[in-house]
Amino acid sequence: MLSRKERNKRATKLTRSAVKRYGELKNRKARPALNQLILSVLYHLASVRRATRALSELKRAFVDWNEVRVSHPAEVAAAVSSAPWALEAADRVVWLLKEVYELYNRTDLSFLSDLTPTQARSCLESLPMVPRHLADEVLLLSLGVPVLPCSAASARMCYRLGLLENRRPTLKNKRLLESTFDEEYYPALHLFFCDYADKLCTTDEPLCRECPLKRNCQGAK
Repeated sequence: MLSRKERNKRATKLTRSAVKRYGELKNRKARPALNQLILSVLYHLASVRRATRALSELKRAFVDWNEVRVSHPAEVAAAVSSAPWALEAADRVVWLLKEVYELYNRTDLSFLSDLTPTQARSCLESLPMVPRHLADEVLLLSLGVPVLPCSAASARMCYRLGLLENRRPTLKNKRLLESTFDEEYYPALHLFFCDYADKLCTTDEPLCRECPLKRNCQGAK
């Protein structure tokens, strides 16, 4: 891992790249928790922009999330896109909604706002397909909790940039990243990781030429 001075320098460049692409997001309107959870599932299959559009298309095509829950995944996919990722996305969204209904007898997670962050995270992680980093996405982007999600992809990118000693998405690494970046930029940084760490900074054959951080990445060199 780099010296503290060099780490701060690279963290600043990463933050600038994130803010340049997504804005500071200080006055953004938070989405309802279930909408954000579904969007977070989509983030990891398509670009942030395409995932956001897909969420809007689903909301236009169906009366509510309960109608999506009882629909066939192929019908849900057709409302989103003809791209190959759409069917996988539809499978995950329908399954997620069924799990939410099975656990809470509703297709709504508005009650999370009445809980502590720890309680809300626990409720989200009780869903079979929601790992910690996905729960943290909802806490950050819907409930306004200052946490920086640490997925395997974001940990891998930060390791290659010299910001972490290893590429594991551990709580220790999560806390180290949270102390490295200013919390006001967590939303923009997270969206950057969704687009670049997930899609470009892959385990095998990363697409370094397309990454705006390639000059500061030891992996790219």
